[in-house]
Amino acid sequence: MVARIAQVTAKPGQASNISQAARERLVPMLKQQAGFIDAVILNSESDPNEFVTITLYKSKEDAEKALQQGQQLRESIRPLLQGDPVFRTFNVEISTMHNLGITRAAGTSS
Repeated sequence: MVARIAQVTAKPGQASNISQAARERLVPMLKQQAGFIDAVILNSESDPNEFVTITLYKSKEDAEKALQQGQQLRESIRPLLQGDPVFRTFNVEISTMHNLGITRAAGTSS
């Protein structure tokens, strides 16, 4: 399992539009992606223009396909953003989310 972390900064006054786009367009799109498990969208308590999205996928390949298929959505919200989104991918080592109970022994890879 892999997690994709995306960080975006909304232009001043656009945070509510980013939240709306995530709720109405991003989440429904993600739910249709092969290998999609879950998404958590976070909004900074100290800076309401800062967002972090954590998406979980069954494989790195699934995460890559979802990133490619989300290009149109990213382009549509680009005018709301300060700069480009930053994406990072991580292997999930441990999770209690949805009782997935993932734990990997040290030194193993997926």
